[in-house]
Amino acid sequence: MDAKLRQAGDLLVNALGRQSAFWGLGRTAGEMYAVLCLASEPVCLEEIARRLGVTKGNISIAIRQLEQLAMVRRCWRRGDRRVFFEAETDFWKIAHSVLGLRQKPEFGESFKLVTESARLATEAEPSSEKDVALERLGALQDFYRALDTMVEAALAMNPEQMKALAEMFSAFKSQVVGEERKGEQGDETHRA
Repeated sequence: MDAKLRQAGDLLVNALGRQSAFWGLGRTAGEMYAVLCLASEPVCLEEIARRLGVTKGNISIAIRQLEQLAMVRRCWRRGDRRVFFEAETDFWKIAHSVLGLRQKPEFGESFKLVTESARLATEAEPSSEKDVALERLGALQDFYRALDTMVEAALAMNPEQMKALAEMFSAFKSQVVGEERKGEQGDETHRA
């Protein structure tokens, strides 16, 4: 394998391992996905474990997580009893799956707890602390409602529609940032 390609793969393994750990899947799941994502053909668990320098036991747990999120799928080769895996490479499809299977249930559960917290706070004796708690819990409830609305909207879309919406937001951001820069330049000219 080309040295630059190997280095690129190592960096991707590190990047996706970090990202996966951040989202609570564990570092190994992200690292495995990186190996599979760059593989030109399906890879067996033994080979993934060898490439990452981890045990097959660690790999088995992580591969189940990736399968549940539809990030990888099983493959078989004629005459080979081993199970091989390949990565889903439609990243919008993965985002849709992760939102539906993982994030949406978490939003719902967290929102229930925040709502219960607010209900309990309303039952407290009148005080400035109660007022602060109710104000902040109300703001948090509004925030969760807005997040839930965005997730619901994303889940109502297919992956192609999600991509189109992201591209629209990107174009909007570019326009807003461009206008802000023009305004800053105008302010500097005006001050001079």
